[in-house]
Amino acid sequence: MSRSKQQTLSPEDLADAWQQFKTFLRERGARITETRRIVLERALQRADHFRADQLAGELAQGSDRVSRGTVYRTLALLVEIGLLREIRDTDTHVHYEATVGREHHEHMVCDGCGAFIEFDDARVGRQLAAACREKGFEQRTHRVVIFGRCRRCRNDEAARGSDRGTMREQPI
Repeated sequence: MSRSKQQTLSPEDLADAWQQFKTFLRERGARITETRRIVLERALQRADHFRADQLAGELAQGSDRVSRGTVYRTLALLVEIGLLREIRDTDTHVHYEATVGREHHEHMVCDGCGAFIEFDDARVGRQLAAACREKGFEQRTHRVVIFGRCRRCRNDEAARGSDRGTMREQPI
């Protein structure tokens, strides 16, 4: 399993996120626990697009052990409060990414290798806002995910195709 990329969040950003999460939990009458703090910190420090099972696997080891169920339940709460964002790939696997300390952006997901490619284009946001105004729809947030093939996969496929084209039959 590949190691996750670490996002550099300031201690203040992490402390603010924890305070926000504790307030959210109190309002719901939910318990504030050390294991939820561990899940929050580990999830927000990741810079990749991770799956719950990846984080659960990492947190099942070491001194900061957290149960798989706690990881899954806490991730759902972090999405609900807006500290994480869910992105589904073509296999309907849910991936997560931290929103703390990051600008809003969109994603392209490669059908071949599964890579997530981030992009930001202000025109997309403006067009979506205009469509909402036209339909009288009040937008809370949006996400755009484009599925297709990345440059590397297309180049690899082209190289394999040209290799096949140069093969000649060998006499027996």
